Amino acid sequence: MEVIVKKILFSIFLLAGVVSSSFGADRMYGKGQGFIGAEAGFGGIVDFNVGIVGGYQYYFQEDWQFAGFRHGIRGVGNISFGKHKGGFNNTNYSVMAIGAGADWTIEFTPNSRYNWGAFAGLGLVYANGLNEDSWYPLKSVYVDGHIGGSLNIDNTHKLEVGLGSGLSLISFRYTYMF
Repeated sequence: MEVIVKKILFSIFLLAGVVSSSFGADRMYGKGQGFIGAEAGFGGIVDFNVGIVGGYQYYFQEDWQFAGFRHGIRGVGNISFGKHKGGFNNTNYSVMAIGAGADWTIEFTPNSRYNWGAFAGLGLVYANGLNEDSWYPLKSVYVDGHIGGSLNIDNTHKLEVGLGSGLSLISFRYTYMF
């Protein structure tokens, strides 16, 4: 059984390596990639939150690029869980948020292994929370705006720092692009 699990894991990693290596920095124009990852944030509606994120990044055609930069759009979805202490009427509450949005992205060094970039976008978020006594439900839908910077490594791993409104004022995100 252990040998079968090892073979399956080896096959998955080999396939992921082949797929990710097929996206060279100079071949991404007019193409896209899916991504999945994790994020953590501070401030905003909650003191601290963690979540999962996924989506699809599309880079515009080469003749739409300018100044040697690579830009495109991405669709993002996320589910986050957060905790806040001392809020309304000095109550503690927990929040679950589900969001979807779109970002404009730009990468400044697209032919480099370490590709620096930036993003800006808007999202729509549904937040549902309860205090510790379950007597004060918090349900809301709000628009979330955010901007930030990113480091894309080998078109496979992306690290981001973002400033925004809503669930967190500052967030950190890692995504694996495939």
